[in-house]
Amino acid sequence: MPEGLTVLQVIPRMRAGGAELGCLQIAEALVKAGNRALVVSEGGQLVEGLRAVGAEHIEMPVATKNPLTLALNARRMAGLIRRENVAIIHARSRAPAWSALAAARKAGIAFVTTYHSEYSERGKLKNLYNSVMARSDTVIAVSDYMAHLIRTRYHTPEERIAIIHRAFDPAKFDPASVTPERIAAVRRELNAGGTKPVLLLAGRITPRKAQHFLVDALGILRQRGLSDVVCVLAGEIEKPEFKAALEAQALKLGVADTLRFPGHVKDMAAAYSITDISLNISEQEGLPRVAIEAQAMGVPMIVSDTGPGREVALTMPDVPLGDASGLRVPYADPMATAEALQTMLAWSPAERKACGARGAAHVRSRFTLENLTRKTLAVYDTVLARRRQR
Repeated sequence: MPEGLTVLQVIPRMRAGGAELGCLQIAEALVKAGNRALVVSEGGQLVEGLRAVGAEHIEMPVATKNPLTLALNARRMAGLIRRENVAIIHARSRAPAWSALAAARKAGIAFVTTYHSEYSERGKLKNLYNSVMARSDTVIAVSDYMAHLIRTRYHTPEERIAIIHRAFDPAKFDPASVTPERIAAVRRELNAGGTKPVLLLAGRITPRKAQHFLVDALGILRQRGLSDVVCVLAGEIEKPEFKAALEAQALKLGVADTLRFPGHVKDMAAAYSITDISLNISEQEGLPRVAIEAQAMGVPMIVSDTGPGREVALTMPDVPLGDASGLRVPYADPMATAEALQTMLAWSPAERKACGARGAAHVRSRFTLENLTRKTLAVYDTVLARRRQR
């Protein structure tokens, strides 16, 4: 990619999350390569990180689905493209993608999207709304599963699809770099200072992350006399009413004392360091970055049997148990989740450590930050070359 280009990424908010972290990682890679990185969003805790790596943030109400605001945002983006000499606009969510598409067409510049999640298809209007993510010069799929979905839903030509897996930062998620002081601090933060096994489900507190199924599984374990655990639900509270429902559910099942709601945890590497089992049992995921990070830190996984779940972790029956990095359970099946937890809690520390080591080797060979940034900048090269040819 030639130096001196300006790339504008558009995302609803720069809060903690997989799409947002990817935006930050690409912004940093652009700056390091001698280019200019602009990000439009409504703000969030990762804006500070953008500025720290030399990117520029422009606040705009791009999280809304209001048609009038979408049209106004398109005009604002078109003006921004003109003023800042933007060469590529890269949208990472549907609502701002409609504004970005209109602005890109008006300005005659390249338009890239990243398809982060399996959006629900509930009628023609919803399908039309989702389709903007496949109307770009190139659509980036964050997993093989997402690429298959794009092909089948939108009949997108193969040459317009780029598979670029989400990635972890090996410098940040390195077990050897986590000091005893950091571990002590995160134990205090998570109220997990004893000897009880720690279960961790990292992700926003929202139904699509399936925390309610884990609480049901904890209730099943309690009935079996296996409630002596700490269960950390680490993530931004997206829906306060859902958190309240989880607390009421846990109280009813007699497991309220096991739950922790620390909110956003800044030092996730340290959090994984004290975790015995990490879970990612949600349904609609593009490729769960938290499952990659947990495995990088040597933590055994329980994942749901969705396409991304099978892709991110090594699980039976795709591999023998001796080669697995975790266990796989059907989505929305608390009984199966409880069985998997009971199985893994019965493993010896050496067995869990060996399972975690297999996961670390798996993600370090496949989901690297270097791959993510190199392939994304190559996509930018490709769309610019196509524009020049036309």
